[in-house]
Parts: sequence; structure tokens; C-alpha cells
Amino acid sequence: MKKHTLIIATFFALAGMWSCTKEDPNGIKENNPNPPGQVSNVQVQNEHGAAVITYTLPADPDLLYIKAVYSLANGVKREVKASTYTNQLRVDGFSDTLKHSVQLIAVNKSEVASAPVSVEVSPLVSPIQLVFRNLQVSATAGGIRIKSLNEYRGNVVIVPMMDSLSKGDWVSLDNIYTSDSIIATSIRGLTPVQKKFAFFVRDRWLNTTDTLYISLTPAKEVLLDRTRYASFVCDNDTKMSFNTTVEMMWQGLLNNEWPCTYTDESSGVPTTITWSIGPQPVKLTRFNLLTRREGSLYYAKGSPRRFEVYGSNEPTRDGDWSKWTKILTCEVVKPSGLPLGQENSADAAAGAAGFTFDFNEDTPPYRYLRIKCLNNWIGSYFIVIQNMNIWATE
Repeated sequence: MKKHTLIIATFFALAGMWSCTKEDPNGIKENNPNPPGQVSNVQVQNEHGAAVITYTLPADPDLLYIKAVYSLANGVKREVKASTYTNQLRVDGFSDTLKHSVQLIAVNKSEVASAPVSVEVSPLVSPIQLVFRNLQVSATAGGIRIKSLNEYRGNVVIVPMMDSLSKGDWVSLDNIYTSDSIIATSIRGLTPVQKKFAFFVRDRWLNTTDTLYISLTPAKEVLLDRTRYASFVCDNDTKMSFNTTVEMMWQGLLNNEWPCTYTDESSGVPTTITWSIGPQPVKLTRFNLLTRREGSLYYAKGSPRRFEVYGSNEPTRDGDWSKWTKILTCEVVKPSGLPLGQENSADAAAGAAGFTFDFNEDTPPYRYLRIKCLNNWIGSYFIVIQNMNIWATE
């Protein structure tokens, strides 16, 4: 009996020793208190508002990741991690071109860190500063026009403000979120009265630029009288379905009710509809197209996704395209980016407001308009339009 007891005690003792020093065939230890080695051969490639750091990994089978720890000029602490499957990481969020110290730290699978290796980075001019340097603001019909260049396609936010009462009481207008290389957008709905405006640019790390101040007087903008619209059916226009007409997109109902303009679902070519916007050519500024909701979805079925707008002053009934000039290419963007058949509250709000597009400032006056639907949200050509509003300068 004593012999068996001794054997069992010895077994548990050995098991306990084994568990304290457990090691897999690759040499990786659990609860490893030993820090890994440091990175070496560090090199820096400075970028706009960022830097790419390359290095040689320490030869430690227990290594889990490399992290970079640094601070931005606005006081924000940043930590960027890179796995052992790469030998580089990117530090970003810088708003200046000063030297910044970055600490590179190796960490093992027990979250034990090595001593840091300090490296200096000197970022190039940040995207927000480049956008601010190129920022141009001018008055336009019913508002202001904002232009800039974003050559390196940084994610930036242009923040516009207006001194609404001319007493230094600044109110925010709609922020402009973009990563486009060419920025050209308008803020509409402003009265034709001189106001003071202010603009600055920020990024997602809350870095900000200086502020541009300017006084502008928006030009007067008018909503076109829809009672002056008239159908101008061309021979190559798309036929209608369900006894609907082109006129229904300005004479019909507004609250997602039936009927409305609804073109032939079986059309195998891009849908085309044509109409006159009045007795004389007008200088167009923007338009708003409201589609019909299908059940609870705005981005479905015949809702337009990609389409073109053409203008003419001397169209012919045969629909000869040589008489028409393409003045706008439009794409409806679903705010959420969710798959077809799924929409969230942001999608619903945007769909209910309608899809608004600005005409280019240099667009000449036109009397006749034509829409060509290149595809709807289910990938075919037919189009459903509940309502169409168009604005112009006097």
C-alpha cells in the first residue's frame, strides 16, 4: 500500500513540475516571463501625415506582435500593432512635419514586452493641410461652392460655419466628409444676403487646420414652376408600364403613393425619358429625384442607381442623340453600404429626402432634359420616379 502511495505522489509531483514548464515543440512557453528581443535594422519611409517603419524581427519563437507607441501633436496617444507575419507597420495621424519619437516594442504570447527601440519619424505635409492650402470658396446659386484638391486621397472633413446673425454667433453647416482627390461640392438653401463664413479641415484623429474666413453673398436660386413642365416624347424613349406617364413625376403624389412614372420593366436597353422644363432655356443649378419606396426599401427594384442627364434646346422627335449634350453623370450612393434588401435608418432618411445632384457651374442654359438610366438597384434598366424638383438661377 505504501509503495502505491509513493508512486502516485511521485506522479503528481512530476505532473506539477511539467505544468510549470510546459513547452510546445516550437519552444513556445505558457506564462513566459522572459521578454523577447528587440527589433533591429529599423528604417523609416516618411509619407504625408504618416510613416512606414520597417525592421528585422527578433528571433524568438514566442513572439506575438510588434507595437508602435507614440503621441500626436494634439495630445492623442496612439498605439499601432503589427503581427509577426510582416516586418513593417504604419504610424499615422500626424498633422505637422516635425520630428516625432516612436517607441517600437516586441511583445510575446504572455504579453511580456521587450525594452523599446526609439525611432524618429518626420512626416510629410498631412492631407488636411494640403486640402486647406488648396481650399477655394465662392458664392453660387442658393449657397456656396467649395473646391479643393486631395491628391493623396486622405479621409478628411471640411467643416463650414456661418455667422448667421452677423454678431459672431457661428452656426455649423453640413460637414463635408470625403476622400476624393478632387473636391467640388455646394451647400445650398442659403438666402441671397451677404454673410460671413468660416472653414477649417480636420481628420479622424481630431487634428485641425487654421480657419479660412470669407464674406460671400449667395446668388438667388429659384425652384422651377412644375406647371410649366411638359412631356416631349421621342421615338426612342422607353415605353411606360401600368398606364403611367412621364408627367406623373411632376404631377403625381409625393408620399410614396401610386401612381407615378414607371417605365417598361422588360426593356433590354437603358431607359430614356424626355421632357421640357419651360418655355425658355434656364441656367440649371441642381435637381432632386424622389423614387418610390418598395415596401420598406428605397434602394430596390426600379430605384435609379446610375444614370445620365442630357440637355438640349433643339431636340427632334426621332430622339437623335447628336442633338443632346450630356451634362451630368449621377450615381446614387447608399449611405450604409449594406447589401441589396438590407437598409438602416440612414438609408431610409436619405431615400425619403430624395437624391440631389448639382449641375456644373459652367452648364449652359437648357430648355429640354433627358434622363438615361444605366442601371437600377436590381441591375436592370427600368426606372421609377415619384417626384422631380429642379432649381435654377434667375
